[in-house]
Amino acid sequence: MRLLVTAAAAEGIDPGLCLAPLGLNLTQLKRSDVPVSLAVWRSVMLSLERVAPRPGLPMRLGRRVPLLSHGALAYLMVSSSDLRQALEGLVRFAPLRLAVLNLRLRERGQHVELHARPLVSLGDVERFTLEFLLSMLCKAIRDLCGSASRVMKLHLPGSMARNTRIWAEQGVSVSRSAGWPYFSFPGSLAAMALPTASGPDRLLAWQACEEAERHRGWSPSISSRIEQLFRTGPSTNYKLEQVAEQLGLSRRTIARRLTEEQTNFSALVDASRKQRLLRRLAERRSNPSRSLTLAEIADDLGYADGAVLGRAVQRWFGISPSDLQRWVDAGLTRPGEASGAVSPKAKTVAPEV
Repeated sequence: MRLLVTAAAAEGIDPGLCLAPLGLNLTQLKRSDVPVSLAVWRSVMLSLERVAPRPGLPMRLGRRVPLLSHGALAYLMVSSSDLRQALEGLVRFAPLRLAVLNLRLRERGQHVELHARPLVSLGDVERFTLEFLLSMLCKAIRDLCGSASRVMKLHLPGSMARNTRIWAEQGVSVSRSAGWPYFSFPGSLAAMALPTASGPDRLLAWQACEEAERHRGWSPSISSRIEQLFRTGPSTNYKLEQVAEQLGLSRRTIARRLTEEQTNFSALVDASRKQRLLRRLAERRSNPSRSLTLAEIADDLGYADGAVLGRAVQRWFGISPSDLQRWVDAGLTRPGEASGAVSPKAKTVAPEV
């Protein structure tokens, strides 16, 4: 709400006209960290449309919000190694800044997609809210990676795809699609190093985001904590004893809590290994001179040798590692496998290194 009314003021709209009827003012809003209700949000949306009935108003407001206004989450994204890692951090901690949206990151062929859909029914202000938040995301991605605006595409349902001129002002190409909105990026762009990357700064920002979660009373699932260990650490983390030691929990407690989250340790290990395997195979395609051999990939996944890796690939995908490499090189996916699905209750966590 603070970002919205600040953007409205920058657009030349008096926020007092929207806030005063609700007994609020801009100073109070800036000093308070108490979330507003959906009813208040709706009233402000409708007031903005009434006092400033401009074409594309929500997109114009969204592009007024700079990336660094998102606090620790912004610094997490800025210090990421590449755009993919930045988006994974955004998805992981999105509730801190985009509480009404569910964000998901998907791999489709040679593209990376960021999907967005409301977590709650927004009624008659759903379109305004989505356009404002999507525009805000466009601005954040553009601030993060300037070249993204030239190749990023925003896929919108028919009714939202009409304002192509307004989106074009942000350098965003719009395509009509079914379902909820999503962004798509070439995989090559997602893997491009960010000039502001900093491992130590990213770790500090990650810890700040986790502290913000604790401040709000949120507790990450045991699945997400384990997946973070998998994706940020060595293959030795695939051993339950190692995970139990790092989390300070007994193996029995971990097994019980994973059962409560409708998954188990073996399923998390399999999902993580598949994700890591597909990423390593993609790296072999995009940068052959610096890629790992199959034996090195086997070691990276915690397997004794390439033969054990081959049996795992056959079990997961029904084909050999060389055939899977050809699928990856062709930008194809096998249904239900290449997405690297994880436990249904787990959040998206820190990307692997």
